[in-house]
Amino acid sequence: DSLPADFACMGFFGLKGTKRDITMLGATLRTNVADVLNRGNSCSLICIKDEDPELLPIRTKKAVFVVSVSLNKSSTKAFLDALRLSKPGDEIHVVYVKSYLEREDSDYTAEVRLKYEGFFASFRDDGQQTFSNFHDRLVKFELVSKERRESVPQAVVRYADEVEADFLVVGASVKDRVARGKKPVGSVSLQICLMTERNFIVANWIDVAPQVYDNHVGRSTSMRRVW
Repeated sequence: DSLPADFACMGFFGLKGTKRDITMLGATLRTNVADVLNRGNSCSLICIKDEDPELLPIRTKKAVFVVSVSLNKSSTKAFLDALRLSKPGDEIHVVYVKSYLEREDSDYTAEVRLKYEGFFASFRDDGQQTFSNFHDRLVKFELVSKERRESVPQAVVRYADEVEADFLVVGASVKDRVARGKKPVGSVSLQICLMTERNFIVANWIDVAPQVYDNHVGRSTSMRRVW
């Protein structure tokens, strides 16, 4: 916070071995990671679980990001962080999990799809000076249906495993949640981080000025809307 930094990058395991565990949602999280999340920092957290440097998507190796999304602003920040961290040629899979019983798109599902189709269209629009810089990323929107008795976190992790993702990205309004006495990361996002064996990113959204979101993010995603 004193820098202030956009990202904090840390390993899931320390140089002297596994950190002491604490229990969260019935699972374990290393205390170094938990401490950073619990402080409600303003930056996003990149947590590296890969112990072999050869597994990391650096230099010429293509990276695959899987981003868990909905209509909330923190998941939008997760997508934007994946964009910022990506390089030309990388893949970004935007994933929304729909209900096991949802045979046709609900209004909410259709709105999520439309939102990200608007994002993707802005990459090809030279008038969008910022977003058009990311035209050389492979981005796709994926609707993932839950299997019987499967939770949303389980479905997201399953998809990430299927595409062999390098990073799983979730959103959180950490500082706001901590200020209101809540856990820093919502239960769905936290369960995804705990369940996955892959590197994960907790993208922190701070709603300092709502008009910034409306002017810069809302505008690009609403460009294709017809009411």
